[in-house]
Amino acid sequence: MEDFWIEHRYSSCNYKLPQHYEHTYQVLFVLAGKILYHVGEKRYEVAKGGIIVLNTLEEHTLEVLDYPYERYIIQINPTFFQHEVKYPEIISIFIKRPADFSHQLTLTEPIWNYLYELVLEMEKEYLGKRKFWEMYIGSDLRKMFITIFREYADSLSEMKMGAGVAIAYKVLNYLDHRYTEDISVDSIASALFLNKHYIAHVFKDETGYSPMDYVISLRMNRAKALLTETDKNISEIAMECGYKDFTYFSKQFKKHTNLSPSKFRKAVPQITR
Repeated sequence: MEDFWIEHRYSSCNYKLPQHYEHTYQVLFVLAGKILYHVGEKRYEVAKGGIIVLNTLEEHTLEVLDYPYERYIIQINPTFFQHEVKYPEIISIFIKRPADFSHQLTLTEPIWNYLYELVLEMEKEYLGKRKFWEMYIGSDLRKMFITIFREYADSLSEMKMGAGVAIAYKVLNYLDHRYTEDISVDSIASALFLNKHYIAHVFKDETGYSPMDYVISLRMNRAKALLTETDKNISEIAMECGYKDFTYFSKQFKKHTNLSPSKFRKAVPQITR
């Protein structure tokens, strides 16, 4: 997948999104119709003017309630996002959320229209891919998420930006780049010059994952993509996802999907890119 991806969809019937997750930050803009959106245990009815914000690896489903359904969806690779939107305070809407956080954003019409203009501008840059288009999109992403952060300043005010968020941000960045390597909490601590127990505690507190659970989730997501998007054999896929032991990889995959890698490949239609 590219570092940044945007798609405009119009559906008049028979559109449904089964339960899945991706290792991307996602923003969904609803332009017409009404959808029922499940994120984990939460559910949202989203109509025209609604926005859904998804963290990486959050399982979600979509069912259209009223047609025609029209939307834009933006997917952002975490490493690209963290490079372009460098401040933990801005990314905190993804890293550390209050218990009552809503994935559905409620914004005034002028703010929604401003964000929609940014979406159209990003689409133009993405499709045209002229020189420095990634930098142009990075600038628009900063505008978008600074605007969202300002609008939600009151509800996010309890999330004091201390050292924990900054550490979690560094660990996320490290793991997103190196999750296919031979990695451990000790190696993370050594690379970042931090105490391993402190890292494990802070990362779990800020993200909800232990560092190694996050690594495994990244590897499983990568494995699912390779199984559905390529013809590579399963041993190759295991190696590419950071597993030297094919049997252990298969056990981990079945634990996370309830299917063996070969059965998963047969069950999910291959995607032609």
